[in-house]
Amino acid sequence: MSAPLQLNPTWLRNRVAELGLRQWWLAEQLGVDRRTVLRWVNGQVRQIAPERAQALAAVLGCPVTEMLLLDDSRELASPADQRAAGLALAGSALLDRLGPVGEWNVVEQLVRANAVPDLPLHVLGRLYHQLCVACWRQDKLAEATRHNQASLDLAQRCGDHSLHADALGSLANLQRWRGDTNAALATWHEALALRAWLTPRQRGALHNNLGATLYESGDLAAGRAELVQALACFDTDGTPMNRSITHGHLALLALQEGQVDEAAHHATLSQTQAALADYRRGLALAALLQALVAAHRKQADAASAALARGLAAFAALGIQESINHRLAAQVWRLLGDAAAAHAACLLALQLAAGFPCERAAAEDELRRVLAMSPPVTSQPGAAPLP
Repeated sequence: MSAPLQLNPTWLRNRVAELGLRQWWLAEQLGVDRRTVLRWVNGQVRQIAPERAQALAAVLGCPVTEMLLLDDSRELASPADQRAAGLALAGSALLDRLGPVGEWNVVEQLVRANAVPDLPLHVLGRLYHQLCVACWRQDKLAEATRHNQASLDLAQRCGDHSLHADALGSLANLQRWRGDTNAALATWHEALALRAWLTPRQRGALHNNLGATLYESGDLAAGRAELVQALACFDTDGTPMNRSITHGHLALLALQEGQVDEAAHHATLSQTQAALADYRRGLALAALLQALVAAHRKQADAASAALARGLAAFAALGIQESINHRLAAQVWRLLGDAAAAHAACLLALQLAAGFPCERAAAEDELRRVLAMSPPVTSQPGAAPLP
């Protein structure tokens, strides 16, 4: 078998653009998956089999050698380039730009490639924090934990209180997802004790996550107080994505309190802010919030339509999370469809594996569904409720 050849992704990307080719069309001509062409063009996959290289060259109308990277050094950044890029990334709005569209894997790769060891400690610590956020956004909690520890260590070594607070915020998130709510609450308070060194946006993020955990744990009044503080911070120094997230939490909190009109208000604001930011996950969640509001109002058609929009939007984004199906179960339960609610609960429980708090919330919803009249008949092979 012949050795694979090394593609030049920059040349390939320019050639495809020059010829005005669509990646899906190129994939069809070569008999490969569209994602394969995307990975070639983006440089995620650089090796190509000789026979496939011949076919690709024929479609592009060029010799094989023209599209190959014969000298790797032409494509690689120098150590000085990497150091300059690391300095730029640490102070950039990278998370704000790529976060709303869900490109967390891109954030991870960009930062990882430029987190070179000889950067100043506070810069390297900031890059590790960005890596941590990118990883936990992708549910890569083990990697996020390693990066979080590195950012905490570096923050302490260089005395950067702002970085320390951000790293503590991520640590609290990780503690919460692992089910240690008390430790998470203490860590968020520890981070907020550093408020003198924080921007309003940093404080807002801490108040938001603390408030969400409080109301989800049953302390509705304390949770509301923290979320209101978060909004005040974000109104001073925040992004539409920040505000969309907090309004979404306030909508869910209002529904827990039985304040349907208030929930509708926050759901609308969450959607508006998500649209301003092109925050796609937020738009999908806003549809689920609207479905819940309509279900509480016994507007079955509107609730079903909004639920279908929300779940389809999450599916298009490739996001499968327990909370989405738990909210769907609530909608179906409120509409009286026990079978659909039960199926959504089972999926929510399956997706909650490894997330104790989410599992507890899904189990609570399942108890409500099982108490419906007429009683739900368990599906064959379904796991019993603990």
